[in-house]
Amino acid sequence: MAAVEAYVGTTRPDRYVEQLSSHFAHQPGGMKLVSSEPGELVIDLGEATWRIRAEQDGLVLRVEADPARLDEVSAHVGERIEQIGRRDSLQVVWKSV
Repeated sequence: MAAVEAYVGTTRPDRYVEQLSSHFAHQPGGMKLVSSEPGELVIDLGEATWRIRAEQDGLVLRVEADPARLDEVSAHVGERIEQIGRRDSLQVVWKSV
């Protein structure tokens, strides 16, 4: 598995984790909430894993997937976060880890 991470600055990281937790509890598109702890989520995307952690001034996102699919999956995750956080102008920039 290959991985990428992004730090997304926001003054409301806990709000986003709570919103995403509620969203993924319904298992949209077969995505499953694997773990939900205060300030942290782990989501099974089928062929990939997405981790979200709230920090004091932002979100840490991590996507792990087969190297052949990593770009596609991380692009989709980034688009979702930017769509959800459009009012706060959230921007996701991935870095290899």
